[in-house]
Amino acid sequence: MPLVKESMVKFKLFLRLFLISQLLCSVVLANEQAPAWVFLKGHLDKEVLAQRKAALDESVAAGQKEIVIVIDSSSGDLLEAFDFAKKLYELKVEKQASYTMYIENSALGPAAIFPFLADSLYSSFLASWGDIALGEESVIPKNILRNRIASLIFPDNPQAPLLKVLAFGMTDPAMQIVDQGTWKLMQDAQGDKYIPITSAGETLVVNQNQLKELGLVKKILSFEGFQAKYGMSQSGSPTSAVPEAAKLQVSSLSLIESLKKHIQINREGPNQIGMITIDDRTNGINQSTWIYVKNALEHYKKTKPAFIILELNTPGGEVYAAQKISDALKEMDTQYNIPVVAYINNWAISAGAMLAYSCRYITVVKDGSMGAAEPVIAAESGKMESASEKVNSALRADFANRARFFDRNPYIAEAMVDKDIILVMRHGKIIKLDQESQIRSAGSSPDLIISPKGKLLTLSSNELIEYGVADLQLMPQKLPVISEEEVSSGTWPASKMLLFQYPFFSTIPQASVHQYLMDWKTQFLVFLSHPVVSSVLFLGLLMGAYMEFSTPGFGLPGSISLICLFLIILSSFALEIASWLELILLLAGVSIIGIDLFVLPTFGLIGIFGVILFIIGLFGLMLPGANAIDFEFDTGTFNAAGEAFMNRLAWLSGTFVLGLGLMAILARYVTPRFAAFNRFVLQGNEQNASDGYQAGLNPKLLPQPGVHGEAATTLRPGGKILIDGQYYDAISSGSFIEKGSQIKVIGFDGNALMVEEERKA
Repeated sequence: MPLVKESMVKFKLFLRLFLISQLLCSVVLANEQAPAWVFLKGHLDKEVLAQRKAALDESVAAGQKEIVIVIDSSSGDLLEAFDFAKKLYELKVEKQASYTMYIENSALGPAAIFPFLADSLYSSFLASWGDIALGEESVIPKNILRNRIASLIFPDNPQAPLLKVLAFGMTDPAMQIVDQGTWKLMQDAQGDKYIPITSAGETLVVNQNQLKELGLVKKILSFEGFQAKYGMSQSGSPTSAVPEAAKLQVSSLSLIESLKKHIQINREGPNQIGMITIDDRTNGINQSTWIYVKNALEHYKKTKPAFIILELNTPGGEVYAAQKISDALKEMDTQYNIPVVAYINNWAISAGAMLAYSCRYITVVKDGSMGAAEPVIAAESGKMESASEKVNSALRADFANRARFFDRNPYIAEAMVDKDIILVMRHGKIIKLDQESQIRSAGSSPDLIISPKGKLLTLSSNELIEYGVADLQLMPQKLPVISEEEVSSGTWPASKMLLFQYPFFSTIPQASVHQYLMDWKTQFLVFLSHPVVSSVLFLGLLMGAYMEFSTPGFGLPGSISLICLFLIILSSFALEIASWLELILLLAGVSIIGIDLFVLPTFGLIGIFGVILFIIGLFGLMLPGANAIDFEFDTGTFNAAGEAFMNRLAWLSGTFVLGLGLMAILARYVTPRFAAFNRFVLQGNEQNASDGYQAGLNPKLLPQPGVHGEAATTLRPGGKILIDGQYYDAISSGSFIEKGSQIKVIGFDGNALMVEEERKA
C-alpha cells in the first residue's frame, strides 16, 4: 500500500508539471503575433505607397515587428519608391522590424529597390528582379541612384558585397557584371577567365535560378506555398488578428457582392422592379422630364420596389432640369434605400451622362455610348457656342462629384465636359496631364491616350467597361417579345428584358417590371410645363385682361384670363419653380389693383404698386432657377440655373411683345368691327386722327356738350359712360364719379368725352 500511495503522489506531481508546461506554452504561443502582410503590386505611385506607409506605421505601433512583403510590380514612381524604402529602413533600425519578401512575378523598375532590404527573400518559380530605373531613367542621375541603393544595404548582412554588385548592375547599364566564382563588376575581375553576365549598355535583371545559385533566396515556391508557410489562408486573408490596415488588401466589392449588398430581394417572391424611361431623342431633357421623373419617384416611394431601372436614350438637354433629376435619383438611393440602375439603351449624351453618373450602377448595351457633356449657350447670332470657363468649371466639378459619389473615376467625368483635358492610361492607371508634351509616346510602356486635347470624351460600350464607368455590358440576345397589352399596362415579366439575363438579376424570384406610366394629371402637368404652352397661357392672360378692362362688367375675356392664371400657378408648383411667396405677391397685387379700381379713389396711385407686385409674383411663378442664378460679369454668362431662367425669360418677353402687338391690332382694326361686341366697345371713325379723335364714332355723331347720360363704370377719372344705349370712353373733370351717377358732357379730351357729375338740386 505505501508503494501504491507513493506512486499516486508521483503521478499527480507529474500531471501538475505537465499541465503547467502546457499552460506556459499556450501563453507563449498566444503572445506570438502572425506577420503583417503588405502587397506591393501593380503601378506603385504616390497614392499607393502613402497608403502602405500609413498601414506600416499602424502595424508597428500595434507591436508588430515581422512584416511580409509580396512584390509584383514593374512600374512606379522612383522617388516615391525611395521614400517608402527609407521608411522600411527606419523601421528596421528604430523598431527592429524584420522583412520577409516574396517576388511573385516581377520586381522591376522602382519595385526592385525593396529586396535589398530583405532579411529573408523568397521567389516564385518564374521571377525577375532588376533594372531599377526602368522607364524612369531621367529622374535620378546614375551615380546618385547607385549610391542610394547601396546605402539601403545593411553592412552586417553576410551578402552585402554581392548585393552591392547587384545594385551597381541594376542601376547603371555601363557597369558590366561577370561571374568569376562569384559575381563581380567587370572592373574588379582578375585575369581573363570569367563568364559575362551582362553586356555593355545592358542593365542587370536576374531570374529565380540565378538568385538560388547566388544564395540570395531561401526557397523557390508557389505563392500558395508561401501563404501557407507564413500563416495566410487560401482566401487571401491573414489567419490571425492583425490591424486591418496592415492587410492592405484594398479592393472594392465585386459587382455580385455589391448588388447583393445594396439590392434587397424578397427570397420568397414576388419582387417588383420599378422602371423610368427617358427616351427624348428629339426633344431632350427639359422641365417636362423633371415632372415625369419626380412623379415617378414619388410613386415608387410608396410602392417600394427592390430597385429602379432608369432607361436612357437621350442626346441631352437642359442642365438645370438634369441637375434636379440627378439629385432626386441620388436621394432615392441614399435616403430611401432604393438603388437606381442606369440602363443605357443607345445614348446617354450630355445631360444624359449626368443622369447615368447619379445612379449606383450603370449598365450599357453593346452599341451604347456616353459622354460629350460640354455646356453650350446661344450667342447673339443665335449660334450655339461653348460656355465660359466659369460655367464649364462649375459643370466639370459637378460631373466629377457625381462620378466620385459612387466611386467612379472623376477624371473621366471631367473629360466629358472639358475638351482641353488630356487623359492617358499609364501603367494601368488613368492619369490627367497638363499639356501634350507630358504624354509618353516612347519606351517599353508608352501611354495609351484616352482623351486628346481639343476633343470631348465620348466612350463606347467597350470603353465604358474598360475604364470602370459602366458596371455591366449587355450583349444582344433573342428574348420574348413584350406584348402591346403589357406595354399599355406597364407591367411585364422581368425575364423579357436584357438586363435580367445577367446571373444576379436572372435569379431574382418572381421578378416583374412595373414601368411608371403617367396618369392624366401628370400628362396634363407635363403639357402645361412646355415652354410653348406656358407662353400661350401667358398670352391668354394678357389678352383676356386687356379685353376685360376694355369693356364694362365681367365676361368671357376675364374668365379666360383667370383660367390662364390658375393654370400658370398650377404648372409652376408642379415644376417646383415657385414658392408661396410668389403666390402671395401675385394675390396681393391683384387685391391692391381691385381696391384701386372699386374701393378707394386713388386715381391709380396704389394701383401702380399693385401692378408691380402682380408682375413680380407672376414672373416669379413662371421663371425657374431664380434663386440659384450666378452671373459671371467678366464674360457675361450665367450658370445652369441662370441659363434656364434666361431661356424662359426670352420666351415670356417674346410673348409679351406679341401680346402688345395683338392689343394694338385689336384696338385699331378688329374690335370696332365686331357687331356682337357693340355694347362693349366703341365703334366709329378712329382713323380721323387729324380731328383729334383716336377712337369713337364719327366726330359729327359724338354726343355734344350738354348731352346727359349715366356713368357705366366708376370714373377715377377715366371710365365708360352710357348715352342712349351706346358706350363711350369718358374722363371726369377731376372729381370722382361713382358708377350709376348721372353725368353731363362738357367737352372733349382727345379721344374721350369730358364729363361732370350732375348735382341734385
